Amino acid sequence: MAQFRRMVPAMRPLHVIRVWSGVESYLPDSEPVIGLSSKADGLFYAFGSSGSGFQIGPGGGETLAELFDTGCTEIALDSFSIRRFQRDQRAHAESVTSETVP
Repeated sequence: MAQFRRMVPAMRPLHVIRVWSGVESYLPDSEPVIGLSSKADGLFYAFGSSGSGFQIGPGGGETLAELFDTGCTEIALDSFSIRRFQRDQRAHAESVTSETVP
């Protein structure tokens, strides 16, 4: 971060809690998670780009930068929300319950 702040002085007040880099990640629907956390204020997600990270990474980065700067974006992020998996779990639980209850 010290080197980054030296290279980009406008980012001096930035506080990065943690950064991760690692192997490719794949989500069940093969789509990334991009957007605001529904549980922690000020937390933004951008992960799970799988093999398409090089293609969508720049657009995701630009969209997150817009969210950081203005608090909103014209890009519809609902389909990339982490909450889509909560909906899938509820639907799955309902279908399992309805199938197993006589």
